[in-house]
Amino acid sequence: MKATNIRQYSSIAARTLTVVGIIMILSSLLDFVVLSIPFNISSRAWQIGLVTQLVDRGIIPMVGMALLFTGYWVNSNSGLQDNSTSSILDLRFWGLLLASLLGLIYLLLFPLHLNNTRLARAEAIERINQQANTAETQLEARVSTSEFQNQIQQRQSQLKNQFSTLLGDETRLNEALENEQLSEQVKSLLEQSKENPQIIDEFLNRQAQQLPAQLLTRIRTRKQELEEQANSNSFKSSVRTGFSSLLLAVGYIMIGWTGLKNMGIIKGKGRRQNPAR
Repeated sequence: MKATNIRQYSSIAARTLTVVGIIMILSSLLDFVVLSIPFNISSRAWQIGLVTQLVDRGIIPMVGMALLFTGYWVNSNSGLQDNSTSSILDLRFWGLLLASLLGLIYLLLFPLHLNNTRLARAEAIERINQQANTAETQLEARVSTSEFQNQIQQRQSQLKNQFSTLLGDETRLNEALENEQLSEQVKSLLEQSKENPQIIDEFLNRQAQQLPAQLLTRIRTRKQELEEQANSNSFKSSVRTGFSSLLLAVGYIMIGWTGLKNMGIIKGKGRRQNPAR
């Protein structure tokens, strides 16, 4: 009675593992097809996005295969395995064949993704350089216009009025000097302006003269930040997705070819026998 119960539980466990494994494999394949829609093979961004998602989901079919093969193993150990089934009708054969195919696909995706990320990084760097050059050209043209000079003069007048108002009110001036959010440069300027009010005009004129250089520095700093970001994103994508694809390829190929060899589908080389003397 106890042996019968064990066989029943083994049968249920084996069937459950097999069904769950098949569902995981089929749902993953369906997911792969859906991810490729809309199909746009000519777009490098589409290729990078698709490969990234395929690699991120690449472990799911492998888990499904593990469950499928575990189900067959439970069946075999409990004596429920039917060994008379043809290899073509054996789900293990198709699972191993799929593993070999996925291994080949992920192996091909590895160099493809590395090349795409390299080209995408080069395009991003070129685009950043073009945008920076355009911004610098526009800045040079803008600085030489009378409109830009008028804007600077208006800004100088506003700042000068604000400083004058602040210096005319001792209470507000002391509050400003005690404000921790105010920069030390401005605090020093306010302190010096008590004895030399002319220093404010000198400061504003100096700021106006340095403004074009500051704007140019801001453009180049932003350009450098974008280039570093593009390089970092390319490196992370290459390492994470590229090498994960390689690991998946190795795993699937080992599962597929080892399994097919054990089933006798792929025959290894026999051992050489020494000739009799």
